[in-house]
Amino acid sequence: MTKYRLRKIKNPQKKDDPGKWYGAPITDNRLNTRAVCKIVTRNTTIAPTELESSFNLVCDGIPPLLQQGNSVQLGSLGTIRLSYGSQGVENIDDFNTSMIKDVRVIFTPSKELMNAIKDGLTFENAGVVANSFTFASVQDYKNYDVTKHEEGGGGSDRPEIE
Repeated sequence: MTKYRLRKIKNPQKKDDPGKWYGAPITDNRLNTRAVCKIVTRNTTIAPTELESSFNLVCDGIPPLLQQGNSVQLGSLGTIRLSYGSQGVENIDDFNTSMIKDVRVIFTPSKELMNAIKDGLTFENAGVVANSFTFASVQDYKNYDVTKHEEGGGGSDRPEIE
């Protein structure tokens, strides 16, 4: 189950607009390659170190392929490609490669991977972020918000922590 927190985001172009609540994902753990390899190979005859070595070989091989202008498909995982922007010039003769900026790698997951991720995906509310404070639940936020308004809202916008 993936967790999210609600965050209120205001549109900077609409100063009088109170904003809207959006669900923002929470990442519980960051799994390193070794942990992923152990999990993935658990019910196979492949040793985790073999898979990790294969990952390393792929990672070593991708940069030159992208540098040559290729897009790289990684089986049913997805595709990796380069993207970048540049400064503009009025005269075509004034353009040079030092004007190319913001080089990034774009990963596009395959339809198969996306379908596998979405199949059976459930969501759990893990709280509300408001006034630089994380409330454990929507009800906790509402209780604080109601209390703040009932008491006239004096002082800080942040809840007091005892």
